Amino acid sequence: MAKKNREIETDMPQPDGSIPQKPTMLQNVAAALAGVAAVKLATYIVTAGWRLVTREDPPQIDQAVRPAKKAAWIALIGAATGAARQAARDKVKPPTDGPA
Repeated sequence: MAKKNREIETDMPQPDGSIPQKPTMLQNVAAALAGVAAVKLATYIVTAGWRLVTREDPPQIDQAVRPAKKAAWIALIGAATGAARQAARDKVKPPTDGPA
């Protein structure tokens, strides 16, 4: 019964009418490497932007600064790196299963 359900799920056409294809091992490795590179680049860009705007280095974990400043930095760097990683991954290995 479970195998039959899997076959039905994998053969469901996409909104454009195409049948989804499983990504290759090369696509998986390339997506991981692109994600790492995108996170490094995003971290560099966001850190440079933070320094330009605030004229200070980003707060470190053990540094004594206002909690709001640390929260702003964590939110900014988390959103930027997460979006960069996902965008790089989707560029190399496009999603095939429709909406999550």
